[in-house]
Amino acid sequence: MFDYEVELKELKSVNNPNSIHGIFPYRGKISALDALNMIEQFPKEITLLDPFCGSGTIVAESQKVGIRAIGIDNNPIAITISNAKVMSSNLFEQKHTELLIEKAEAIRVKDVEEMPAWPNKHFHPNTASQIMRLKQFYNEMNDFERGAFFGAIALSARGCNHYKWSSNQIGSIQEPLRDIDFFEKFRNKIRKNVPHLLPETHAEIHHHDTRQLSEIISPNSIDVVYTSPPYFDALDYTSYYTKFVYEIMDQHDRLAIKKGLIQTFSKYAEDMKEVLIEVRKVLKPGGKAIFVVGDKKTKDGVINGGDFFSNLIDWKPDYVKQRGYTGSSSQIWDSINKTDRKEQVIVWTKN
Repeated sequence: MFDYEVELKELKSVNNPNSIHGIFPYRGKISALDALNMIEQFPKEITLLDPFCGSGTIVAESQKVGIRAIGIDNNPIAITISNAKVMSSNLFEQKHTELLIEKAEAIRVKDVEEMPAWPNKHFHPNTASQIMRLKQFYNEMNDFERGAFFGAIALSARGCNHYKWSSNQIGSIQEPLRDIDFFEKFRNKIRKNVPHLLPETHAEIHHHDTRQLSEIISPNSIDVVYTSPPYFDALDYTSYYTKFVYEIMDQHDRLAIKKGLIQTFSKYAEDMKEVLIEVRKVLKPGGKAIFVVGDKKTKDGVINGGDFFSNLIDWKPDYVKQRGYTGSSSQIWDSINKTDRKEQVIVWTKN
């Protein structure tokens, strides 16, 4: 284990276009560059746990340096994207992707399932037909192809709407809808991201509720917990581009899935108390928990994230380090709202 203070590096930009993390525009993901800067400070022989892994950024970056990492999330789409990022390149063959597309192209028009109403109105009819054709072979896809399929859905939604939407938020429908070749978008997602897959994998991804973490992670088994917990401004991780995927994949229990996530501000403190208790259980004695959090703007001012998490349970942090938001959209919102929010890194040690 390490007993030094972690270093917070100031980044001029948090964007990293040359990585696998653009495979799907998952909301609220931690910067891959920031994550790697932290991970590179850890000993390589540890077992690392990200109990809120989201789209798998921390787990995937851990693989780059050979650290065994475990990711847990309660959002099914997050699990799919995470599994896509950590799949071994030895399991991928381009000819398999082409075979899936050939089979999808061969489906007769009358046999194509109609896309559900809400997403259907956002796609050109030809694009929607291609999506639903390829969906029929979803069960034959490997983990990486499934992640690319979801990413191609998001990218095609933007394309049909003339790329007027941002990479992480959708806007109004742009008529006339543009005819986007979904099969080609799927191919491009594969081609762009497959070079980032690694032959050797050191990752596990689990679909589970972190509030019951010790049900699947043995007590005293984890060296480092490193995570960026869900924003406590109740960010909806089932909306925007993920909503397209939920609807198209017939997961109409989207609201039920949302209720299983920590997204309600009124219960946030109670939920995070449970999480910290579980985190302390699974850490080895001397193990470290590192949370990257941030401030929350309220009508009465700004709640300091470091202070909030430090006082949830009777487990006092070793230290809290703070910095301003750098190179992110948070800076834009702060200028609009005339706030000066900060980001904190909190470090605990299990005695």
